[in-house]
Amino acid sequence: MNDVSLHGATVCAPGDAWPSNVRPGSPIVIDQNTAVVIRRFDAARDTASLRDCVIDQQNFHRNLEPSWPDGDAIVDEYLAYLDAECTNHRGCVMMAQCGEHTVGFVCVVAATRGESPDDPAPFAWIHDIYVRATHRGAGVADMLMAEAERFARSEGAQVLRLGVLDRNERARRFYAKHGFREYTHVSTKPLE
Repeated sequence: MNDVSLHGATVCAPGDAWPSNVRPGSPIVIDQNTAVVIRRFDAARDTASLRDCVIDQQNFHRNLEPSWPDGDAIVDEYLAYLDAECTNHRGCVMMAQCGEHTVGFVCVVAATRGESPDDPAPFAWIHDIYVRATHRGAGVADMLMAEAERFARSEGAQVLRLGVLDRNERARRFYAKHGFREYTHVSTKPLE
């Protein structure tokens, strides 16, 4: 691993193992050129920013899929859900920060299983990866994805999965670029 200190941050190259000495809130600089810092979530410091990101993400998804609830309506329950998932499945939330601003986050769990007995062995799961509109296209999502993969590998995961709305074509292209292939497809039909 390439660990060096940069203003108190651990600097790592994508693909290195997740540093074992990194505590919540400790910065990990992935790209010194963009000044984006990826670090583990620190509840005292990041709860309000994560809450805002979840609301933004939910409302973005709602524009693609109008049946989804408004972000303000679900944010507290969803944050509790992510916390429980991280606790129960060896997961973490990582924040992307540029200067004093949170510009995105990823939530990844290292060991979960599908509900059906015919699903294969445990896998890592990305619950969310989100970048604010102001920083899309600047490589922040690439950095968050690299850190999610690094974390999952460090926890012994062999497979990484995620879900994406069918209408989110930009995200689907991004995931394909990062080596994800379509695995299942869920269809929906209103019964009104």
